[in-house]
Amino acid sequence: MSIQTIKANGISFRTRISGKAGAPWLTFSNSLATRLEMWDGQAAAFADAYQILQYDTRGHGQTEAPAGDYSWDQLTGDVVALWDHLDIGKSHFVGLSLGGMTGLGLALEQADRLLSLTACDCRADAPEMFQNMWDQRCAGIAEGGIAATLEMTLAAWFTEGFRQAGNPAVEQVRQMILSTPVDGYLGCVGALRQLDYKKRLPEIRTPTLFMVGAFDGPHPAEMQQMQALVEGVRLQVLADAAHISNIEQPVLFNRHLAAFLDANG
Repeated sequence: MSIQTIKANGISFRTRISGKAGAPWLTFSNSLATRLEMWDGQAAAFADAYQILQYDTRGHGQTEAPAGDYSWDQLTGDVVALWDHLDIGKSHFVGLSLGGMTGLGLALEQADRLLSLTACDCRADAPEMFQNMWDQRCAGIAEGGIAATLEMTLAAWFTEGFRQAGNPAVEQVRQMILSTPVDGYLGCVGALRQLDYKKRLPEIRTPTLFMVGAFDGPHPAEMQQMQALVEGVRLQVLADAAHISNIEQPVLFNRHLAAFLDANG
C-alpha cells in the first residue's frame, strides 16, 4: 500500500494505491464531504483480486481545494488525469453520491477507459427542489461553517439505529465532514447544481450496476427511474441502509459488488 501525492489536471491529489500488482484496476470515488478513507472497507475486501486506486476528490481531504465552482468536466477529467499519470488504461469505477455522478460522466464521456461502472446513492439531474436544498445548506455554511450542516448530514447519511448503536464509523465520518475545506465543499456543490446527465443516460453502454440504500431519501425512486433509462443495468436496493450504504451495510454492499465485478472482469 502506498500514499502518493500526484499532480494531475492542474492540482495536487492525495491517492492511495493498494492491492494485487498486475490485476485489473478498481477505482473508488468518494462522496461530498468525505475522503478516500470512506472506501477502506471495500479496498481491503477487494485487494486480493484487484489493484485499488482511492483518491481524495478535488476539494476534499488532502487534495487541493481551489476556490470557485467546479464542473463535471473537471471532476471526470481529474480521474482520467490520475489514470494517465499511473498508466491505467482501463479501470472498474465505483462511486457514491458525488462519486457516482462522476462515474456517470465517465460512462458518457470516457467509456473507453471503463471496464465497468458501479454508481451508488446518486441522481442524474438537478431539479428545483435539489437546487433549493443546496441553497439552504450553503446559506448555513456561510453563517456557521461546515459544522452547521453536520447533524442534518449525518441524519441523512445513516439510519437512526446505526447512528445510535455507537458504531465508530459514524464518528469517523463526522470527522471527515468537519475537516472538509469550505472552498472544496462549495466548489463541488457548484458542480451538483449543474448536474444534467439524466437525458443522456440511454447513451451508456458500459456494464453498469446501480446500488442504493433503501432509506436514502428520494434516491431509491430516482435510481429506479435511472435504471429504466440504461440498457441492461441492475438496480440493487440495500436494506437497512441510508445514503452512505457502503459503510452502513458493508457485507451486503461488497457481496453485490463482487458478483458484479466477477461477471464483468
